[in-house]
Amino acid sequence: MPTRSRFYMSRVVKIGELTTERIVSAIGDPPSIQMRGNRYTFTDFQTFGPREKPLGVFARLAKYKSMGEVDVVRTEMHAVGSEPVANLIDASSPFVYLPEFSGVAYKHVWNQLPQEQFERAFCALVEESQQNFFVQCELEPITDLRTFVTRLARLDRINVLQATVRPPNPLFGPCWKSLKDYIKKRDLDAVQIKEEAASGISTNVRKIAAAIEDAGNSAEALASLMEPLLDGVGDAALLMAADGYGRARVVGVEEERTVTIRTSDNQKSFMVPSEIGPEELYAIAYAQFSKISEDRKLEHP
Repeated sequence: MPTRSRFYMSRVVKIGELTTERIVSAIGDPPSIQMRGNRYTFTDFQTFGPREKPLGVFARLAKYKSMGEVDVVRTEMHAVGSEPVANLIDASSPFVYLPEFSGVAYKHVWNQLPQEQFERAFCALVEESQQNFFVQCELEPITDLRTFVTRLARLDRINVLQATVRPPNPLFGPCWKSLKDYIKKRDLDAVQIKEEAASGISTNVRKIAAAIEDAGNSAEALASLMEPLLDGVGDAALLMAADGYGRARVVGVEEERTVTIRTSDNQKSFMVPSEIGPEELYAIAYAQFSKISEDRKLEHP
């Protein structure tokens, strides 16, 4: 049976002067950076559609050493020895970037390029390509709402709801439209929200998130579930983070134990054959992001 690999799904959050065009340029003509003893760059760049405004981009994030060693057979000595090799690859993670969804789907390489390392290196490369001048890039996980809601439902009460969200681009969701409009109206780069109640927060987030998972609900029905901004800002921020425009955590009590649940702990992913080609990976990732937008009624402004 062929081996399969897991690809995680995130949003690219563009801050400052960062644009889609600059991200594509960074992937196609990347710098090389050093982080914690290793070097990183993008390789094998390929576009789907016109390079000036592609529908998607395929590349690999390469982790390598400026100088490494490999074992070789020294035939004259009938022994194994080491030879120095420049730019020796440690790991390589294929990914696709889809501007329509501001989405990235990338391979999680166990013990070599895990999620957190991929995210840090990807963003650092994009920022370095612009000399870190008035740009900031963040990869935020898209939450698997079914898993997230199931986990929240086990809490006896929610005591803390905390979120940091950023302006969405290019999509927005009906359940947090009021918060999106608030961010835009005040021209904010980010909003931080923290709600606390020792006796338990009165929140509809479990009900709303469960309704999002019900394909029969329209965008209007979902919006009607959301309280007005000033009454339900914490719920809106949590759901906005779950759609990949920030990060959030919930602290509650389950069977007399304090439990913390993070949106990043329940990241959306999909499995594909390990030897999948760029075109097929692009097609599958596009279908996955399209389904998320359809299920959650995400829209373009």
